[in-house]
Amino acid sequence: MDKVMTPHFPEPLIIGKPPRLRSAPGPLPTAEQAGPDTEIDGADLEGLIIRGASVRGDYHRYDGLPRQDAMLIRKLGESHVLLAVADGLGSRDMSHLGAAQACRAAFEECPASLLDGYETRSDPVVYFADIAESMMDFARDKGVAVAQTATTLTVAVIDVQVQQGVRLCHIMRVGDSTAMQLHGGEWTSCFPQDDDQTLASSATYALPGDAARVEATTWVLPPGVMLLFCTDGLAKPMAGRAVREQLATWWQEGTPPSLPEFLWQLSFRVKTHDDDRTAICVWGV
Repeated sequence: MDKVMTPHFPEPLIIGKPPRLRSAPGPLPTAEQAGPDTEIDGADLEGLIIRGASVRGDYHRYDGLPRQDAMLIRKLGESHVLLAVADGLGSRDMSHLGAAQACRAAFEECPASLLDGYETRSDPVVYFADIAESMMDFARDKGVAVAQTATTLTVAVIDVQVQQGVRLCHIMRVGDSTAMQLHGGEWTSCFPQDDDQTLASSATYALPGDAARVEATTWVLPPGVMLLFCTDGLAKPMAGRAVREQLATWWQEGTPPSLPEFLWQLSFRVKTHDDDRTAICVWGV
């Protein structure tokens, strides 16, 4: 029998100086209803390619703490897809439950009126208030203090098919999880007010308490453009030029990555950045 050669799979790419902690899952978390260390999902749709992953950070791995990030990718009928990323606040013991519930509620509470955009400026506020109410009901059912489930949330509702020559993406958020556009190798924030100061100050906003703080915007997703939705575990290292350029190289050129390749790319390592990291990328094709 011919010997089967096992290919060597590289460790996650180190950008800049090597981190202090090694990249390994570490002990299993003991927190109530802790999710898996890593989550990966995606879809190939007509005109859209979606890749998503959520990875527990080195700090949480080392200390046996749960991944506090969450994500969700779901089809809304035949014409739309919903994406959600959430980052449970590190100071709250049950925020991993809050992040997961916020993503579920984003899908369950999404009103039909949002599928075609914002009929009024209050639509996103009402939507996020419903998400917050679902989170509070969930916390009470679990016997958990509502404040301990605090989480950021970014939601996107995207046209699967082109409507009148364009594909629209309606984006809403509370907190510092964000969205960016990649086009021609350049990154642009979908929320223009995002800068270092904004990221630092908006971190205090979280669901369920700050539902009225929701921000909303609409972007077009043409072929050749990618939209990124991520938690600050990715947004913060992207403040460095080397990380931005490496991600642009991976995600702009050629064919979008396979699911395993996307997970490997998102697992890159940078010194001092050891938080959970979650990203969903959507390519217009």
